[in-house]
Amino acid sequence: MKYLKAVKVTRKGDLLGRAYSQLKREAIPAPPFMLFSVSPDLFAGNWSMFREIFLVEKHVGREVKEAVNVAVSQINACPYCVDVHAVMLTGIDRKETAKALLNHDIDRITDPKTRDIVEWALNSTRPGHPLLSDPPFSPAEAPEVIGAAFQFHFINRLVNILVGETFIPLPVGKGIAGYLVSKAMRQKGFVGVSRRAGESLTLLPEAPLPEDFRWAEPNPAIAQALARMARAVDEAVSDVAREEALGFVKSRISEWNGEDKGFSKTWVDSDTDHLDSETKAFARLALLTAFSAHQVEERDVSQFRTTLPKDYQLLAVTAWASFQAARRIVGWTSVADIGRPTQPLSNAKTRAAAKRIDPDD
Repeated sequence: MKYLKAVKVTRKGDLLGRAYSQLKREAIPAPPFMLFSVSPDLFAGNWSMFREIFLVEKHVGREVKEAVNVAVSQINACPYCVDVHAVMLTGIDRKETAKALLNHDIDRITDPKTRDIVEWALNSTRPGHPLLSDPPFSPAEAPEVIGAAFQFHFINRLVNILVGETFIPLPVGKGIAGYLVSKAMRQKGFVGVSRRAGESLTLLPEAPLPEDFRWAEPNPAIAQALARMARAVDEAVSDVAREEALGFVKSRISEWNGEDKGFSKTWVDSDTDHLDSETKAFARLALLTAFSAHQVEERDVSQFRTTLPKDYQLLAVTAWASFQAARRIVGWTSVADIGRPTQPLSNAKTRAAAKRIDPDD
């Protein structure tokens, strides 16, 4: 990890210990999980979201969720997550889907439903795109599909800032690499294991579901995992930033329509120059995290730490900003239209035409 030192789990009975025990039993304590260890509530909330969205298969198979993970990680320029989840696809015998995604040739995905959902994910930051107003999944499937996209719009930003590029991707395809990945995933229970929904909800207290997460209502376990993480994120950042600072960043995120901020960071400096030093330290890193996380450098973190030096402060701000950006993005999918009878966009020409539609036109 970068900038944070993972907290060693020493007590099994406290919140961090209980959450870690669940994680270790059902997954692998990889850096994208362990970066949350400086805040037990955020660790528990992130694990709960991941478990209920990805490890419990109710209406959507793991292969579709992993394809969404790769697609979202590609548009967020998160090579670590692209590599990890392309390997996951290989491990569940979907290496052709992994190859299609890595080669940016989704027409080679043979399953029409998976292909359409991947295209939705690839266009999830383009408000006004046809697939956002007419999603290719049902209300029952929405919590798992939108949930997968939400989780990775959230986690990609944190991984880009806080995780070094230490993952070494195995070859995607036939041979010993694919066999070893598949074997390891089955031994650990990533696939082929039936899990009971809601078991992670023992970690954090019940919370009201925010209105913008109503797409998760058909799946109570996912809805509660999201609600509890939303409260944990808000409580964590409230200890770091004043209300006016939070309001300033929220207003900027609410105005964002998915546009790329470009290579220069002059936009964030000009946007925050008028703020006092403490508010500026918070707002600058929060806005970079939300809009250009892959561009956050050591000097940006060092500048933040001059005012807010603690590890938990760095995590609280970046997690909150990532969470806010992910909420903004999935909000562009029209929940009201989910499940309307539609003509599947499985025809390559139809989908290619949809790609060319500019939401600003």
